[in-house]
Amino acid sequence: MNAEEGPLKGIKILDIGTMLAAPLAGGILADQGAEVIKVETPGLGDLMRYVGASRNGISSLWQITNRGKRSLALNLKTPEGINILHKLVEKSDVIIHNFRPSVPPKLGVDYESLKKINPKIIYLSVTGFGDTGPFADRAAYDNVIQAFSGVAYSQADLETGEPRQYYQIFGDKLTAIYASQAITSALLAREREGCGQEVKLSMVDALASFMWADVAGLAMFKGEGATPGQEIARGVPLIKFKNGYGQAAPLNDTHFHGWCAAFGVDSSAPELATMMDRMVNKDKLEEVCAQVFENAKELDADETIDKMVEADVPCAKAMHLHELPEHPQMKANNTFVESHHPVAGNIVEPKNPANFSKTPAGVGFHSATLGQHSEEILKELQFDAEAIEQLRADDVIA
Repeated sequence: MNAEEGPLKGIKILDIGTMLAAPLAGGILADQGAEVIKVETPGLGDLMRYVGASRNGISSLWQITNRGKRSLALNLKTPEGINILHKLVEKSDVIIHNFRPSVPPKLGVDYESLKKINPKIIYLSVTGFGDTGPFADRAAYDNVIQAFSGVAYSQADLETGEPRQYYQIFGDKLTAIYASQAITSALLAREREGCGQEVKLSMVDALASFMWADVAGLAMFKGEGATPGQEIARGVPLIKFKNGYGQAAPLNDTHFHGWCAAFGVDSSAPELATMMDRMVNKDKLEEVCAQVFENAKELDADETIDKMVEADVPCAKAMHLHELPEHPQMKANNTFVESHHPVAGNIVEPKNPANFSKTPAGVGFHSATLGQHSEEILKELQFDAEAIEQLRADDVIA
């Protein structure tokens, strides 16, 4: 599935960010048809090239984050490099970065400077803690932001209360999704109003906003009078079968009684008849739930899940990621795309999850090697061969 005909066809984006939060936003938009130029430091390039599982020097994280982008190796610490970037800004719709707040003015890539070159530019900056305040210029990575924003305590061990963090780059990826949505909103506003604008987004704001609805608990209510409730996502632990794990969500009465029946547990007691009865008789409920989990240890996962499905109980078997591409449901969804990367070989990766009926998104072309498109991009800016060679000799490009 080709992303070039996606809903953002014709939109030109400059990605001068590093690592994940800002570049992944550009990657999401590239999957939806935007033309994205990835600006990297000559020599080393973006550090994401070297993080995560890899083959032949191509990391999976780099491919997913930067597919569909052209690579320009450009030294932004030189006047010539900034001049080239300014020429690109003239022709761009969006520029994104995740520098610390003090960096853009020093480089000449702050919003006030760039809007003079292109008043219609959409300028999105991602920061760790925000662009003002006591933490504004602190260095920030995903694990640091998870700790500060309350994620770690929201994942605390139920018995010990010890905070834990996600085993993935949760904050960066979530911020990237918010960033891509904000960019498309700004583009829509520009279409209506005819003007560009600056969009500021911090990782701590993104994480706090995302978590507040279901894990903030009593923090939502100022003052007295509020009562704690059950945390929805942590209400039912994984079920351990004799040959695997599964999950179920027996929320209403039909679900609950079907759930018990699938595990051979009697739920006919009057104290368990309705949700209100079960809330009042929590000791009886806990007794029955404990029996379900005990019986599960001797039951086959697939057979028991089939029984729950027949009873319309929301449930699923716990899957490993490597199992997903071959699963019949994921194949029906056309979630995964297989291709041959010119360096990494055969790869499988998920397409953009949004399915557009008129302007289908897909998977951008393979991630570029460092500076792969430098000469091509400079020629589009009317630099001749001699000028390009001189820029290369002066270490402005690579």
